[in-house]
Amino acid sequence: MNGGCCGWSVSIRVKACPGNYYVYEFVTTGDPCYNYTALDQPWRSTTVGSWSNCDSNFNWNGWYRLLYYGMNIRMPESCTTYDRCSTSITFWLNGSHPQISDGIISRQACGSWTRGCCEFYVSIQVKACPGNYYVYEFINPNFCNAAYCAGTQLYLGWALKRLRGKVVYKPHLHSQLRAAEAAK
Repeated sequence: MNGGCCGWSVSIRVKACPGNYYVYEFVTTGDPCYNYTALDQPWRSTTVGSWSNCDSNFNWNGWYRLLYYGMNIRMPESCTTYDRCSTSITFWLNGSHPQISDGIISRQACGSWTRGCCEFYVSIQVKACPGNYYVYEFINPNFCNAAYCAGTQLYLGWALKRLRGKVVYKPHLHSQLRAAEAAK
């Protein structure tokens, strides 16, 4: 935080011009935490059964933030049953998510199918961001009826907040979660 004012900041260039005015150049940041595409696709949830969604049909380019009805969500860190997440082959993160201090890390995304939890795999990049979310640099899985899954653990975690070593229940967030589930 900058003096309690900002959660994050970006660099800009400012030039004072004759005539008492300024010209501003907004410089894009290379940090994927502020330069990503939001994927608010509830069909990616592990609670959704099989359809025929196929991430190999998508033009993956850059970084992606997973959302579930506007709420932060992340990839599951354990084997996901196949025929979930609106697809047949379900991709989950093989390993834990990073901490902010870890920066960008490489992880194996495993695809579960009929013969096991990691029958298919690809290498992706993951970064933890301020604001309790993650961004992923997904790649094309190169085969159809496969998709990256979004677990349910992060948005359920929002209903709990750690405060001075105690866990405090936030009922207003829980009701928002139930409403989002009912809207599916």
